[in-house]
Amino acid sequence: MNERMSGAGKSKPFSFIDFYSRRVRRIFPSLIFCLLTFLVLGWFVLLPEEYSLFGKHTMGAAGYVSNLLLWSEAGDYFQVSSQTKPLLHLWSLGIEEQFYLVWPLVLFIAYKLNFNIFTLALVGALASFGFELHSVRSNPTAAFYSPFLRFWELMAGSLLAWLKLYKGEMFAGLAVRVTPYLSKALLRDSSGVNSVRFCCNILSALGLISILIGIFFLNSKHFPGSKALYPVLGAVMMIAAGKDAFLNRYLLSNRVMVWFGLISYPLYIWHWPFLSFAWIVGGEMPQLSVRIGCIVLAVIMSAVTYYFVEPKLRWGRFGGLKAAGLLSAMVVIGVTGYSIERHNGYTVRMNDPEQASIDAMNARMLDDYQRCLKEIPDQVKLAIPDACKLQRASGKNTIAVIGDSHAGHLHTGLWALARENEGIAIFPISTQIPLMGLQTMPLPTVSWPYMAEGFDYIVSHSNIKKVVIAHRPGVSWQNVKDTLNMGNSNFDSILRDGFHRTYDALTKAGKEIYVVWDNPVFDGHQWLKCQASVVSRPYAIPAFLTSKNTELCSIKQENLPERAAVDNWRKVSYETASGYKNIHFIDLEEFFCSKGVCSMLDQKGNLLYRDGSHLNQKGSMSVAPFIYSKLRGTD
Repeated sequence: MNERMSGAGKSKPFSFIDFYSRRVRRIFPSLIFCLLTFLVLGWFVLLPEEYSLFGKHTMGAAGYVSNLLLWSEAGDYFQVSSQTKPLLHLWSLGIEEQFYLVWPLVLFIAYKLNFNIFTLALVGALASFGFELHSVRSNPTAAFYSPFLRFWELMAGSLLAWLKLYKGEMFAGLAVRVTPYLSKALLRDSSGVNSVRFCCNILSALGLISILIGIFFLNSKHFPGSKALYPVLGAVMMIAAGKDAFLNRYLLSNRVMVWFGLISYPLYIWHWPFLSFAWIVGGEMPQLSVRIGCIVLAVIMSAVTYYFVEPKLRWGRFGGLKAAGLLSAMVVIGVTGYSIERHNGYTVRMNDPEQASIDAMNARMLDDYQRCLKEIPDQVKLAIPDACKLQRASGKNTIAVIGDSHAGHLHTGLWALARENEGIAIFPISTQIPLMGLQTMPLPTVSWPYMAEGFDYIVSHSNIKKVVIAHRPGVSWQNVKDTLNMGNSNFDSILRDGFHRTYDALTKAGKEIYVVWDNPVFDGHQWLKCQASVVSRPYAIPAFLTSKNTELCSIKQENLPERAAVDNWRKVSYETASGYKNIHFIDLEEFFCSKGVCSMLDQKGNLLYRDGSHLNQKGSMSVAPFIYSKLRGTD
């Protein structure tokens, strides 16, 4: 690129249009083919929530912003749920294309201003790497997905390209000077050694060792950070060694390796969706035979892509028209992904007699958020979309629900079963502890102000008679700060102060208070296995990919995850309620557990959870009568 910008050699002048046209023809065909294939396959295989998420990720992939989308979901690349994201691997393609969107422009400006491009690249790479070292512990999600924090890995290639282009002779001279010392240390007879080839062989071997260390000896903790140096520098050393180095000539240049190199980009695109779909359908890591089959399918589809799809679109005449057509096709795919997410994964595909009524109810609930914005305009400024909802017009809602997402998942059932003289006002924000003055860490500072807005609304509206406080204690366990008493660092004391403040304020406002003791939380692996065992997919799945073991859907009550956090929340909420006559408790374990065993299923075998901790809409509808029996029992 630098050579073409400067007009050096025989290269024609650099053109941004030509550069990006070639990029589009290089990377779009494989991705479009893969996305189309799995959009169709997903229609037949994925459940509505799965297909909706796939549509969202398809939209991100089409815009080459998968890394930013995954970053916004605060997802850990190595967590359990990552296995069920078929387009997860495209985060790296997003970073690559963002780099190629920015770097050519930087080079062009640097060249026009007569800057030293090598120095610029080196400073940029060091800055990127330095910030990543800082972020890998303080904000590991950003360290993984942020384009700026990963640019240094791509800049390493840019630096190498510049050095080989302009300083190749300098390295040959360096090899001549270093070889006598290295050969004497490593060889029994160093006479007649070709200096350049000898150094290249050593460089290639060190590169391979570095890559193997990255593959076999590094774990995901605090990755990438300094750990990413192993694969990055390993690749740099093997490339720098050149084609004549022994390992490169005999290992990387044999016909099998060369063939896999030719299909490497399509194989990168195809391999993970097959494995992820198998994981989703089976609810756990697929059997070895299934994994092998997925890899074989990926290789076949990669070969088909390389031999029959890419040549027609990448090469030949009318390059500009082909690029424009590919861009248009990618826009259509992105819009398709948006439509799938917007329509909640097209529930019409499911043979569920109750789904139509649930869809109709969801359509009626769309106005609730807008109704809230009219009364609390600041909700827009807080950038938490579709959170606050008011079922009735101002002054007509009688029950408020406030908490985290475990308050949010109760909304559908409470909304559906509310009487004419009742109405639900709900204020949920993910993981935020619903106690006055407290903030779950390390949530953004917007979290508590949002919760405070909800409490202010509840206290100031006399029509709201009953307040439901719902929270998943495990997300705030030992991880809360008191915004009104920053000097207090004792978790138990902070929690008790938060309950006392909240009880006092709501009691003075004349509210009846209902503290929800949370529904059972299950392990994410267990939920995946349970779903695979009991849920019918849109179309039949081969039996060898699934199981029908409903025992996977239950666990002994004493063995529930987050038991310590849940028991502490119960204990503190109960003890601090002493002396109040307006505080009541709703124990959801009474609903989900029987004789010491808790289940994700109802008596008919329907799955009530949408993941390991959150209720799905059926679960919300099922538990609502139990909650209302407590709410109305105090009338």
